[in-house]
Amino acid sequence: MNIRTKSVIAALIFGGSISTASASAVITDITASGSGLGSFSFLASSIDDKGLDFSKVFDGVNPITLTFTVAHSVGNGGSYNIIESITNNTSTVFSDFHLSIAQPTNIPGNGVVFTSFNSSTLGGFTLDSPSVNQPSPFNSSGPRDLNFTGTLAVGETANASFSLKPFDPGTGNTYTFTITQTPTVSPVPEPETYAMLLAGLGLMGTMVRRRNMKHNV
Repeated sequence: MNIRTKSVIAALIFGGSISTASASAVITDITASGSGLGSFSFLASSIDDKGLDFSKVFDGVNPITLTFTVAHSVGNGGSYNIIESITNNTSTVFSDFHLSIAQPTNIPGNGVVFTSFNSSTLGGFTLDSPSVNQPSPFNSSGPRDLNFTGTLAVGETANASFSLKPFDPGTGNTYTFTITQTPTVSPVPEPETYAMLLAGLGLMGTMVRRRNMKHNV
């Protein structure tokens, strides 16, 4: 599934150009795709020329990828401030949540990064520190990866916030980068595990009954 939001953000291209005459990278389009996607929309902030509000619904426990188109402009060269609502419309509780940036090769400077990444938040979750090893294919938290541990119940919505800085492609140029968002869930025990658990409970019950019988003799 691929969803293109019709919201217009072209005004961002010229945002801040009066007060700041510096080269700037500007996001001109955002699309969403992935088998986990239920719906996606975004709005540009009316008071912050670098503010974006996202709304995303997961209909499946599979990744959703946001693709950003970036162009050159003259204006506010700072980071984008993103607020996002994430809804779990699946039948499974989310126990972890991952965001990962993929960018073009041979990029200049620092490339596309989560600025001040350790200040990123997701309601009901804790941001894992860079020292926490992540299971494949995820990298540890850092400028291009955010890993959260927590709980998002079925039918519930969590609000995320993070800052994002793309690089300026230069006059007349554009490029795309992606942020893939992946929920993970706690593993469901196999039927054999349930059988062993029930057998263990039965054994404990038998031992308790025998102990009580000895005490009553």
